[in-house]
Formats: sequence, C-alpha cells, structure tokens
Amino acid sequence: MERTDDAGARFGQASLHHDFVDGLACFHRDDLEGALVFFRTADTGAAAGDVYQNRYTSFHGLCRVCLGDRSGITLCRKAAVGETHDAEVFYNLALAEHRLGRRESAWTGLRRGLMIDPAHSGLQRLGDEFGLRRKTSLIPGLQRNNPLNRLLGRLFRGARKPRPK
Repeated sequence: MERTDDAGARFGQASLHHDFVDGLACFHRDDLEGALVFFRTADTGAAAGDVYQNRYTSFHGLCRVCLGDRSGITLCRKAAVGETHDAEVFYNLALAEHRLGRRESAWTGLRRGLMIDPAHSGLQRLGDEFGLRRKTSLIPGLQRNNPLNRLLGRLFRGARKPRPK
C-alpha cells in the first residue's frame, strides 16, 4: 500500500482525520479488523466538506473487501465517483476490483488514477503487474489519433490477426 504522507501538500494544509491515521497504521501492520474500525469511524465521522472524505471511504471499502466483504466495492466505487485529485482513491478501487476478480473494472480504475497522477508508484507497479501496455504512436512525432498512424495500425494489426471466414 502506498504511503499517504504527502497528502497535506496536495490538499493544502488540511490534516487527515486522526482515526484514519490510526487505521493506516493498523492496515500497514496487516491488522485489517483494527483498521476497519478506524476507517469506518473516519469515514462516518468526517466533517462536511472534508477534502479527504473520498480517501476515507476508499480505504474503508478496500479494507472490507480484504476481509471478504464483497459489498466494500460499493464504497470504493462511491469514493471514485467525481474524484479528480486523489489518485490513491483509484489505486484502492483497482486493488479491490482486482481482488474480486473484476479485471476490466480494475484496469479502468488503474487508468483513471494514472490520468490524475502518472507518477503514482503504486499505480505504476499495479500497471506492470496487470500487464498494462503503454500506448504509443507507431510513427514518432505523430499523435496516436492521426489518420496515417491509425491506418498503419490497422494494417499491422490486420497482418497479425487471422481473418474470420
């Protein structure tokens, strides 16, 4: 699990809920039952407008999934809806989806997180683990959506795949 030490720098000077910090300590020690209690308290007890609310909810959901409660994925998805700044929320979503065997949903969470923070080490590691390929242009300097690049891509892709009869 990635550390959240730099969170204050990204969200101004807002501080993390003390129960969430305690939950992270338990989580990193693999004390999931203890972490769940703290994460639930932070999630339900956060002040209205808390910039970390989605992070609290995503960890609450991830912890529930790790403990075998499949309904925790609902919390992870709820946290990801509308999230635009915190890649950690999408990292947790991807981990939870992957743990439940939902590969396509895990990839979606992974990609959305990388759009927010391409340097997030956890998301990068997860992408390598999933085998996420980097989509690059066939011709350097041309954008991937350039008509010439797309035509060449279709030709090369067609040469590799047998045609259905």
